[in-house]
Amino acid sequence: MKLIIPFLLLLVALQFTVQAQVYDVSLADRNKAIELYNLAIENNRNSKVSEAFEQFTKAISTDSTFRNPYLQLYTVAMNDSTKIDTAISILQKSKKIFQQDDEICYYLGEMYKAKGEVKRAMAEYSMAIAYSKMNGEDFYLVHKYYFNRANICLEKNMISTAVLDYTYALNLKPDYGVAFANRGICFFKMGEIEAACKDWKQAVSLGVSQSEEYVGKNCKTEVPQ
Repeated sequence: MKLIIPFLLLLVALQFTVQAQVYDVSLADRNKAIELYNLAIENNRNSKVSEAFEQFTKAISTDSTFRNPYLQLYTVAMNDSTKIDTAISILQKSKKIFQQDDEICYYLGEMYKAKGEVKRAMAEYSMAIAYSKMNGEDFYLVHKYYFNRANICLEKNMISTAVLDYTYALNLKPDYGVAFANRGICFFKMGEIEAACKDWKQAVSLGVSQSEEYVGKNCKTEVPQ
């Protein structure tokens, strides 16, 4: 779980420019938004989900340029499905302020996937991938953009495309055991048994115990200890 550090109150007024539009934020509004954000973080820690969600949305209404409450809406919504539609609506609007934001697109993809709207999820993952190439692929979530898009491709039997995405995810995170496991499934579906077994064995060595069954049923060599 990512550590959430409370924000400190600010002592200066802020101004943000998004392309041709300028957003002026008063010191009072930003500090009020920070107060609401910190209260919401505390309530979320104490499993007061509804209170936290309401406070995050109030923080956004108070200062729409304060990015962190948008990200936390996703966290709350994924723990309470009744909040997903509202969170999606707010994060979609946030794209006008935080343009080319790969993290926001990824979270939208996750929420659409949770709703079973895989076409929209795929579109958001693809946008996240495109923006990450501009923003930097060293961000800690980028490998998941590719992995989750690959999972949709695998489900839709777009096997060769899934292989490409799993491979890219592994380039970003070489110890990504579940990516080896799922790429192995793709190779198996493609009739490339040797490649599949190699991936499954690597997955087992990285702690993905489910792949032991694949190795046992389809591969001649023993599972590495």
